[in-house]
Amino acid sequence: MEKIIRRYSAYFPRWCQAFGDHEPDPVGEARAVEWLVGADSVGVIVLPEIRYRLMHELLGENHPEIEFQRRSIRLNRHHYDEVEVLGHPGYAALRELLLGSEEAHMFLAYHLIYPPGTRIIAVSRKPPLGLLYKEMAPLTVTVCE
Repeated sequence: MEKIIRRYSAYFPRWCQAFGDHEPDPVGEARAVEWLVGADSVGVIVLPEIRYRLMHELLGENHPEIEFQRRSIRLNRHHYDEVEVLGHPGYAALRELLLGSEEAHMFLAYHLIYPPGTRIIAVSRKPPLGLLYKEMAPLTVTVCE
C-alpha cells in the first residue's frame, strides 16, 4: 500500500520543535536505535553516524524509495532486517501510524530529557509548527501489510 509522507525542514539550521509526551525506550540508550512512541507520533533516535546518512536520505532534496515490511525496511538500494530494531514495538507503532493515516508528516524534533544536540526523526499524524518548518516535496512510501 502506498502512503504519502509530507516532509519538512527547518527554516534555520538546528531549529526544531519538541517531540512531546512519549514512552521512553527503557533500554534504548544501549542500542544504535532508540524508539519514542507518543499519542500521535513515533520518533527514532539513532547514532550520529547513522543519523547523518538517514537525514541525508530522508530529508534531503532527492526522493528516496522506502518500503516498510513487517520485519524489514528497504531504503533505496539498502535492505535492513535488523531483528532487534525492527522487532521492537516502536517499529510496529510506526507501521500502524503509516497504515492508519491518510498522510503522515516527517521532521526533526528534540526533547529536553535527551542530551544536547540529540535529534529525533519524527513521523506524526499532525504537521509540525509552520513557524519553524517549511514543507519539502512529499515522499511516497510503500507499507506492506
